Amino acid sequence: MFKYLLSKEEFDALTDEQKAFYKESGGNYQLQIEGMPDIPDVSGLQKKVDELLSEKKSEQEKRRQAEEAAKKAAEEQARKNGDIESLEKSWAEKLKARESELLAQLQEKDTSLHTLLVDNVAQTLATKLAGDAAPLIMPHIKSRLSVEEGKTRVVDSAGHPSAFTIDDLEKEFRSNPLFAPVIIGSKATGTGGDTHHHSTGKSTGKTWKDYTEAERIRLFEENPEEFKRLAKTQ
Repeated sequence: MFKYLLSKEEFDALTDEQKAFYKESGGNYQLQIEGMPDIPDVSGLQKKVDELLSEKKSEQEKRRQAEEAAKKAAEEQARKNGDIESLEKSWAEKLKARESELLAQLQEKDTSLHTLLVDNVAQTLATKLAGDAAPLIMPHIKSRLSVEEGKTRVVDSAGHPSAFTIDDLEKEFRSNPLFAPVIIGSKATGTGGDTHHHSTGKSTGKTWKDYTEAERIRLFEENPEEFKRLAKTQ
């Protein structure tokens, strides 16, 4: 059985006939599957994550320093003129404004981290599993991912931490009969046999939320063009 992704060492160990089935991608070798779109190279992802984590820590340190400086200045000024109440009120307002500013910056970093470690990872896995039907399983994959200490973590169906890896999650989705009709290489897709797609070319005008999961899968099988239009309404 062919592995989907090989290291250079694994690739070099193949025969010339086997090597013909692979193409180089980001320092590794990826199995070429007809009809499957290229999965984006995420080799620079960890570097970007490290940069964002460093920026987040820097913002947290700035916040701590600002609070300490404000407290020290207020105490010093209060000792000089004895107007403790007015000074405390003034500095409290400044601290509140600064705190709001730093919290907004931290939230922006968290959003960027979530995009890199959840959205991008989910998109890559969804594309690998379902190709053009990736939007169908994308929300389900995202619900199983979280960010913990700057890394992508897989959670269980209830959102609790788990020992699962991304590879384990991929196997779970491949074995789930609900998604069999859209998983690349699944027998339920009709790969290697007659196709059951009957695209009418008609648009219903409905949006993604107007369909149940089962209805989306049926639409993908019967009307791929309408499914693509529907996926864009998410």
